[in-house]
Formats: sequence, C-alpha cells, structure tokens
Amino acid sequence: MHKSMYGYIWAYSKREQLLALALTAISFPFLYFSFDLPKTIVNRAIKDPSQAKDPGVPVPEEVVPVEIFGFNFTELFGIEMERLPYLFLLCALFLILVCVNGAFKMRINTYKGIMAERLLRRLRFILIERTLRFPLPQFQKTSSGEVVTMVTAEVEPLGGFFGDAIVLLAFQGGTFLTIIAFLFVQDPMMGLAATALVPVQGYIIPKLQKKINQLGKERVKHVRKLSNRIGEVVGGVQDVRAHDNTGYVLSGISRSLGKIFWVRLEIYERKFFMKFVNNFINQMTPFLFYAIGGYLVLFGDLSIGALVAALAAYKDLAAPWKELLGWYQRLADSKIKYDQLISQFEPPGMLPESLQRDPPKELPRLTGAVEANGLTWADEDGVRVIDNSSFTVNQGEAIAVVTPNGTAKEIFARLMARVLMPTGGSLTIGGENVEKLHEAVTGARIGYVVSDPIFFNESIADNLLLGLRRLPPTSELESEQADEDRMKEIEEAVASGNSPFSPSADWIDYASAGAEDRTGVLDKAVGLFEAVELKDDMYALGLRQSIDPKMVPDLAEQIGAARLRIRELLDSRGMDDLVQAYDFDRFNTYASVAGNMIFGKPVKPEWEYENWPKNKIIRAMMEKHGLIDDFFDIGLRSAELIVDLFRDVPPGHSFFDQYSFVNEDVLPELKVVIRKIQKEGGVGELTAAERQLIITLPLNLNLQRHRLGLIDDAMQQRLVDLRHDLHETHPEVFGPGGGVDPYRDDQINRGLSILDNMLFGRIVHGRADAMEKVGALVQEVARDLGLENAILRTALNFQVGIGGGRLSGIQRQKLNAVRVALKRPDILVIADGLNNIEPGQRKRIAKKLHEALDGTTQIWVGSSPQDGIEFARTFDIRNGRVQTSSDGESGGAEESRAAPAATAKASEALSAEARLLQELPLFSNLDATKLKFLAFTSERMTYKPGEILMQQGDDGEDAYVILDGAAEVVIETEESEQVLFELGANKLVGELALLCDSKRTATVRARITTTALRLNREVFSEMARQDPQFAFEMTRELGRRLILTTSELNRARNELVHAQHDD
Repeated sequence: MHKSMYGYIWAYSKREQLLALALTAISFPFLYFSFDLPKTIVNRAIKDPSQAKDPGVPVPEEVVPVEIFGFNFTELFGIEMERLPYLFLLCALFLILVCVNGAFKMRINTYKGIMAERLLRRLRFILIERTLRFPLPQFQKTSSGEVVTMVTAEVEPLGGFFGDAIVLLAFQGGTFLTIIAFLFVQDPMMGLAATALVPVQGYIIPKLQKKINQLGKERVKHVRKLSNRIGEVVGGVQDVRAHDNTGYVLSGISRSLGKIFWVRLEIYERKFFMKFVNNFINQMTPFLFYAIGGYLVLFGDLSIGALVAALAAYKDLAAPWKELLGWYQRLADSKIKYDQLISQFEPPGMLPESLQRDPPKELPRLTGAVEANGLTWADEDGVRVIDNSSFTVNQGEAIAVVTPNGTAKEIFARLMARVLMPTGGSLTIGGENVEKLHEAVTGARIGYVVSDPIFFNESIADNLLLGLRRLPPTSELESEQADEDRMKEIEEAVASGNSPFSPSADWIDYASAGAEDRTGVLDKAVGLFEAVELKDDMYALGLRQSIDPKMVPDLAEQIGAARLRIRELLDSRGMDDLVQAYDFDRFNTYASVAGNMIFGKPVKPEWEYENWPKNKIIRAMMEKHGLIDDFFDIGLRSAELIVDLFRDVPPGHSFFDQYSFVNEDVLPELKVVIRKIQKEGGVGELTAAERQLIITLPLNLNLQRHRLGLIDDAMQQRLVDLRHDLHETHPEVFGPGGGVDPYRDDQINRGLSILDNMLFGRIVHGRADAMEKVGALVQEVARDLGLENAILRTALNFQVGIGGGRLSGIQRQKLNAVRVALKRPDILVIADGLNNIEPGQRKRIAKKLHEALDGTTQIWVGSSPQDGIEFARTFDIRNGRVQTSSDGESGGAEESRAAPAATAKASEALSAEARLLQELPLFSNLDATKLKFLAFTSERMTYKPGEILMQQGDDGEDAYVILDGAAEVVIETEESEQVLFELGANKLVGELALLCDSKRTATVRARITTTALRLNREVFSEMARQDPQFAFEMTRELGRRLILTTSELNRARNELVHAQHDD
C-alpha cells in the first residue's frame, strides 16, 4: 500500500485525473463568457429611450452594431440587427452558456464520482486482500468487527475525498480565479474590493471552526462518560436503592449533564458568532461594490452593464470559496484516516503477497519427510511456545503429538499446516522450506482438520467444495463466453484493480479429488459420509429438503411410488394413526393455519403468507367467513404471549427460527403495539397497519408445535369451510401457473419436504416412538426403491446458516473431515478435529479416516494419542520442546466431554404446564417467564402401556415430566430385570441428561397410558447460560438427585446379586 494518500490517488487514477483536469480547463473560457455576456446585454442591447440616436425611430427597431464576446460586427450573416432581435439573440446565447456550463459541471462531477468509487473499491479490495494475509495472532488483537468497520464505514469518507483531492481543487479553484479575473478586467478597483477580505475570511473562519470541532469532541467524551455512569447505575440499581444512594447518584448525573450543557452553550455561541462574522464579511464586498462601483459609474469610469455583471459574478464567488474551505478541512481528516488505515493493515509477519498471488500452473506434490530444525515460534512478548525443536516425520507415517498445553497444541498444528510461519529455525517438506511455498500448494496438498471449523452461509455442497475451489476460470476471459453485461463487469473490475473472475464460474479442481465433474466429487463426498458415520444425519436432512418435480422428474416419480408403498405398509402394520394425512375435508394440526386455509404451498410472491394483507382474494374470503375479528382477537393474545416468552432471548438467537411463529424483526413492532393497547386506551388507538399485523399473526400458528389453545375445533371447521370455498371460487389459483401448489394425492408438491411428500402427511410427534417407527418404515421403502443415495444427494442442498449455525457441532466436525479428505492431501494435520464426538464413535471414525487416507503423512495433535490408530511414533511437547515419547505406540482412550446444549400472560394450557414445572424442586426458583418458555419449547408425548420413554444404555438427551399416568423405572441385567420404583404424576425423570453426556442408567416404561412433557436439553442449557443463579441451583439439585439415585441403584444391585446367589 502507498504510504501517502496522494501517492495512492495518483498511482491508480493518473490518467483519469489528467482527463478530468483537461475537461476542467476547457470549461473556464465558457464560464468567463457567461459572466461577460450580461454586460453586453445591458450596455448594448438594453438602452434608455431618452438616449436614442434618432428620436423618430422606436428604440426596439433601432439598428445597432453587433458585439458578441468582444467581437464587433456591422451585420450578422449579411443582415442588419435591430435592438430587440439583438436582445433576444444575446439572451439565447446566455441560456446556451448556462446549459454548457451546467453540462461541464455535471460531466466533471460524474467523472469525479466514478474515479472516487473506483479508488474506494480498489482500497477496500486491497484491505480485504491484506486481511487474508494477516498473521493469525493478529486476530487476537483485531476482532472481525473492527476489520468490518474499517473496511466498510471508516473508508467511506475517504472515497468521497478521493475524487475531490485534485479535481475539486482545480475546478473550484479555477472557478474562483476566473471570477476574480473577470472582476479585475472590469475594473482593478472592483477586483481589489472582491478580494480584499478573502485572506481575512480564509484565516479567521478555519480558526473558529477548529475550536468548534474541538468542543464537539469534548462533548462526545462527556456523553460517553455519562453513558458509562448510567450503565453502572442501571446495573447496580438494587444496591443504589438498598443503600439510599439515589440522591448522591442523581447529583453526579446532574453534574455530568451540566458539563454537557456548558460545552453545548459554548459551541452555540462560537458557532453563531462564526456565522455572524462570515455573513458580515460576505456582505462587506457587495457594500464595497455598491459604493465603489456606483462612484465609478457616476463619474463615467465604469458602465452600468459592467457593474451589473460584476455583481452577478460576485454572487457566484461564494460557492467555490466555500467548497475550497471545506476541501481544506476534509484534507486533514482524510490524511489522518488514511494513515490510520495503513498502520492497521500493515502488521508485522504478514504473508508475502507473492505467496498468495499468481499461483504456479502446476502444483507440485509435497512428498518426502517433514523435517524441523530448531523450529521456534514466539509470541510478541518473546514467550516461546515452540522452542528450538528438531524432529522428522517420514513420508506416509502417522504420528501422534501429545500435550496438555492448549496453546502449544494449537500453535504446533498451525505450524505443521503452514497457516502460521515459524519465528525461528526452519521447517521443510521434502527439502522445500515451507515459508517459500505458495499458498496454492499448501492449500491443495496440506489438509488441516480443526475442532471449530468455519462453515459459510451456503449449502453443504458448497462448503464441502471449499477445499477444491481454487482454479481461476480463465477460459471466460479468453473466449466469448461472457455476455455484454459480464464483459462490462470484468472491465470495471480490472479498472478498479479487483478480481476479474466470476464467483459463479467453475473453480473446482476436479483432478485433486480424483473426479471428472461436480457430480463425481459429490458422489465421493456421499461415499465418505459412511466413513465419518454421518450417513444417518445426512439422510434425515435430505428428507427435510424439497424438490421441484420439473427439475428432477425421475426422483419425483420414485417419491410418488414410495408414497403408495408407504401407505400400504402403514395400513398393513397398524401404523396409520402415526401419520396425519393431508385430507381436503379435515384440518391438519401439524400444518400451519395458513397452510390449512389454502391446502397447499405458495409458489408465487403474492401468495406468500407475509404478503396476504395485500392479497385481495384472501382478504375477501376471510371477510366472507367472518374471520377478521376472530383473527384479530387470536393475534392479540398471540402477540402478548410471544412478547412475553421471548423478551429474554437475545437478538439473532436460533430459538426464534426453531420455536417462534413470528419473525424476529417483527418483535419490536409487537412490543410497541402491546404497550399502546395497555397504556393508551385499548385497540382503538391502533393504526390500520398495526391491526393488519395482529391479524396476520395466527397464520403461522401450528397447533401441535404451538400448544396455545387458541384454535379450537369450531375454528378449525370454519377454516376448512373457507378452504372449500376458496378452491371452488378460485380454481385458477390452484391450477397450472397459479399462485399455490395444492396438496394432491397424485402429484409431488414442490413446497413440501421429501418426507412429507412420501407420507402425504405429517408424523404425529405426540405419539411415542412415532418418529422412530415411521422413520424406519420410510428408510425401508427408500432402500427397497433405491432412493437412499438420491435423498443423501438432496441433503447437500441444505443451507447451513451463518457460521454453520443450523448444523450441530458434531456434524460440522464430521463434514469438515469429509471436506479435507475430498482433496486427498499429501499431509494431514488433525488438531482435536474430532473432539466433540463421543469416544467410541471417534475411535471408529479416526480409524476409517486413517485407512481412507493411507499413504498420507498424518499428524494427529491432541491431549492424548487418538485411540484406534497404530502410530509410528508419539511426540510430546514439554516446555516448548517437541521430543519423541515412544515408538510403535497405539492410542489410548480419551475422555468424553460435556456437551453443553431460555414468560406473565399466556394461554391457560401453557400456564398449567408452567405451574406444573414450578412444583418440581429443580424448577421451583425459576421465574414465570422462563418456566413458560421451557413449557412452550417442550413436547407433549403419549405412551401406551409397555412403551419405552427411555432405554437403559441409550444416550441421554432429554428429560421427562410425567403429566398423568404412571411409569416404572427398571434396571436390566443379562438374565433379568428389576423394577426399582414407580413414577406418578408431577415426577421428573432423566434430568441428568440435561447436565452432561451420559448413558441411561435405567429403563423407564409406561405402566399405563401415560402423558409426559419432554424437555429439550438445548433450550434448558441456554437458559442456564443466561441465568447464573439458576445454573447454580440446577447443579446443586442435580447433584443431590445423583447421590440419591446412585444410592438407590447400589441398594437394588446388591439385592439382585444376593437373590441370584441364593438361587
């Protein structure tokens, strides 16, 4: 980057600046003539009748010599010119000059704007490019938020100045000098009068403005201090009130407000004094013009036309002078901002630009041994995390590097992956110094598996191809593949110093993956799902995706065949009550209210639910069936509930997507509506838009998911009646090309998931094991019909969300392993890359990965050797030194980690569940809002006698509250089982699963028909993270329950052993 701002501007816009300056210079003669022409109009075309040469000839008809721009003619094109036509001719020329000068100004400003935007675009591109070359430790001092702010907001003012840096000075300065020159030409005294006060104004006004700016900064400091103090007071309001400290606190606030007041007062006094001075100086010049110019006119030394023209020219003098003063002030600010950016984006230890640009055409393989000689890495304080270490890893070896030091573990893995450069010693691969390897080589040949992989807000497929997307699509630039718009995009990118390559082109290096096309690569990815034991998860995701039958007709046909087969099996196996089918004559309680109304899925924007307020057909139907007022009442109760439930949930939290039936962005509007109703006299105060918002809330309600008791049986029937009427009255909406794709038994709906299309309905989640039973049946049919791979491929279209937030931590780690394995690296570095996975599964996955990448040099970095792999050697890192621990050692078992996984008026059903939860000791200290939220996000389950709530030995993920019925707790052995005790209503079971990853220590099964509330561990854990006091109470209660349960289990086991011995 150029050290000087003007150096940067001139280096990247020299040609454009010269063109703009040339255009500016050409405009000045036209500007001068536009000032001179009014004098000619007044002196030559306009004349006092009393001064006529021939009193017998009317002045308008008097023949006059023609003078234009200082040139005199007796005739114009052979025609003698009378005074009136001459006047109109000069006025027309004046109008033309106005247009010409306006066109010059417009063109110069437009060209200046283009220059500025190109320079700004280039600067942002350079800053982002440099950010990608920052040493990784730099991001511990510079957050992503700071980088985003600097690249977006802080450079924006620079962009505005880039275009003005040279051209504005030339244009406005030239305009100013042109006007001054014109005034001196009219009369030197007039010129002196116009310029006499300019130096005074140029000196005084910036001085006054500088002091005002300083006062503005001082005011900001006082406001920040006040903000901090207010934050402290609000956070400690309990102590303030408890110690009767209110008066003292308010006195301090009063003093702070007073300081702001006095600074503001001084700003106002200086600001308006400056305006007074500026206005006085501006008006002094016209005073001098009138006095001196009038004197000269009276004595015949100046024509009246010249005085009029001088006054008109001076009127235009203020604008360029003001622009020049503003430019001078912006110049200093822009230089400071540019210098600050330079210092922020030139940290020591940056990756050289040559190692990131212009990759080699052939990427060499990284074969040979990895050798470290005196390898050292020290932080900025000189602390050596890796200290003078020498070791060798032979090609194809698998080694373990063990250390309990998390920092050493991280730094060593980064050094091996060449994402961090050593600060001392050397690291070579096959004799090549890694510090000189191009990033294209290391990116292609070294695989790096970390514990917290990054996933972008794209599909799974796009994220898996991240490691292969590295070949710039040069063919587009070398052929005529690009259309006219794309060629313009390329030309502008090149002009701005940006990348000319299209991100939508094909960047994939198929050869590295051993495939010929995208389909081949994704087939390999699907094959690797088996190795990382991700197939079931991807299959489940695939079932949740929707398809367009026109795009994949073969898959749609197979799904249709699967629908028929599933229906037969559900009937024959007595499982038809586990699926609620889409029935035109019945309300589906697992679909939204809006979906039930139209009995289909919207496929056009006007039929999307959020656009229904503008949909005349829906509005007319709701009015016809008398639903407007009812929906308003339901919506109002829903609004009160949702505002109450989610008031403590932070913005952007995933719970909004998972559990709320309103968009997160609408929540602030609902809060305003509720406050208005409660404080300002009821619903009559609502605007039409606010009423419409309330009416649309029930549309997204799902009866089974949102158990609020707001849609009763009678309302369900009315909605079904509206459905019938809508389909009969407006069949065009549901036909080909219509706005809604209806649910039809004989066709695939593009708005439904593959699972819902296969079932032509929704699984009854409230039934025990319904998901498992129906899921097993669906998988059986999919396997029989050869649908499994197609469904797995569909899962690749799943959008993972920001940072992969829609995937679990385990899924992200497994997908990251697949992503790295796809590029078939020569060297694989795994730094706790599978640590979220349960130890037994981790052992199997590690072994399969090790075998899948046989021949690859593998470096496994962790707290202990990975179980399941026979390592050639194990290295320890002790006090920064990497040293051999043993040879031929296999990994040992690893510890499993704990997997951490958040409401006043509501409907009666929800309140009842919340009250029931509060009766349990574990939840007794939880406030009402959180209790209702916990009840709201839980799931009501029904179990028939003998059905299992939880199975001994299974992974624990949820806890259950028995609402009614009875369940027995059973401990099982290989030969028998024993009922420990029975659980009745209002009992909690399985609560240990809410605290940690653990296997079920006993089986719980329904003795009679039992209804239970299943508590979600993720929601529960989030509440614990938000409320430290609740987390403490939860830990204490669970500890107490654990002691009691352990004691009971030991007693039962002893009795069982004694009984067996007696037999």
